[in-house]
Amino acid sequence: MELIHLTRKIVLLIFILAVVLLKADILIINGLTHIFQASPGQVLSGAIELQNNSMDPARVRIYLSDYFFYHTGSTEYPEAGSLQRSNANWIELQAPEITVPGNSNLTYSFSAVVPSDESLSGTYWAVIMVEPIDDFKDDEVEGITVRTKTRYAIQVVTNFGEPQAKSVAILGRSLSKNNGLYSLNMDIQNTGNWWMRPELSASVFNQSGETVGEFMGNSMRLYPGTSGHFVVSFVDLAPGDYRVLALIRDGEDVWGAQYSMKIE
Repeated sequence: MELIHLTRKIVLLIFILAVVLLKADILIINGLTHIFQASPGQVLSGAIELQNNSMDPARVRIYLSDYFFYHTGSTEYPEAGSLQRSNANWIELQAPEITVPGNSNLTYSFSAVVPSDESLSGTYWAVIMVEPIDDFKDDEVEGITVRTKTRYAIQVVTNFGEPQAKSVAILGRSLSKNNGLYSLNMDIQNTGNWWMRPELSASVFNQSGETVGEFMGNSMRLYPGTSGHFVVSFVDLAPGDYRVLALIRDGEDVWGAQYSMKIE
């Protein structure tokens, strides 16, 4: 992050991974994830639909990057092709820079030339970065100018074969209390070679073994090696000592862990 002093003002340049509609003239209107079932030697084709809501033409820079994230909330965009399961080197872009006419849509094409390697298996991914050029938005708060620039990270995912040997690891767990509400927090890593979308849930039992509640948590996509923070909250659970069976589900695959819990 670079801080630049400009006559009593600090200009803070913030890049945002856009996953929702932001205050920008350039929008991606056909989704931020492209998933392909691939075979060795195959050529895949895809397209990005851009929309310019401004009356003026908009220049857009387009380039490749790798993509990785952690349960801590940190996200990395390493050099394209640097990660072990990157497919960035397979992807060919239509052009490094385009101009989208004012009040118009434009289709941008890309392709992926899959290597003729029969050993390819599981999930490989990268992102296509779409970044408007010279499209800054300035907001001033208490003498500080915050300059933001929106970019979109469009995930390109290639899967080979059928999912096999899915596995997860629990990197950490904790019980938190916020405004009287208790929650089970779990940091989960995908240790297999296929992407997955695990969902956390919990069954709660009293000391007699009776079920007193079933609670649903969040879910998210995890690529091989990445990790996420999962939370399940125990709403309307009376004070007492309980046993918790935490379940991590991804389709027909289920992993479980048991914990003791005290609600005060």
